[in-house]
Amino acid sequence: MTSLKNSEIYGIVLAGGKSTRLGQDKTRIIINGQTLLERMLSLTEQFCDKTFCVGRDASSQGINFPWMLDKTPGIGPMGGIITALQKLKAPCLVLACDLPKVNQEIIQRLIMHRNLYGKDKCMTTFYQKRTGFIEALVSIYEPRCTDLLLASLKQGCYKLSMAVPYNYRCHIAYGPEEEEYFFNINYPHDLSRFSKGKDSVLR
Repeated sequence: MTSLKNSEIYGIVLAGGKSTRLGQDKTRIIINGQTLLERMLSLTEQFCDKTFCVGRDASSQGINFPWMLDKTPGIGPMGGIITALQKLKAPCLVLACDLPKVNQEIIQRLIMHRNLYGKDKCMTTFYQKRTGFIEALVSIYEPRCTDLLLASLKQGCYKLSMAVPYNYRCHIAYGPEEEEYFFNINYPHDLSRFSKGKDSVLR
């Protein structure tokens, strides 16, 4: 696989949630010898010259990565994304910390699509053809997206798919055969479901 490592794009792994639905700190869940947080930071580092953990200091898990404190906690991932965009003023590859099945090919495709088609948009993201759902936490956000997110924040809307309208996004459509790659762990049954079939997808 040809690397698409690019100094233009910063890596952002969001790790500010309290994991209340899961009942344990999801960043510390171990998958194939790595915590979820360590895995996502390592994956992002393969494509970005500089990667930040947003929401917590990763050194608490013995992981040496720069980090940012979310300036607007309590509103979900939007606060962490705004924090990163305002601080870095550069394109940001944003990944949630709880995506055990996302892999190199998915990230490479995202960056390639952004470089070819998405630089003039506010956001490059995966678009689920079956439901119209966007993968807002496997996306690249451009600096120009900051104003959209701030406007949505001011209106009390924290949903990223509503904050960034359709025409402002560059989409990568995917079908049912790829839905598993965007599986995330929110509830105990998610963790149980993943544990039963994890080796079939992880790379």
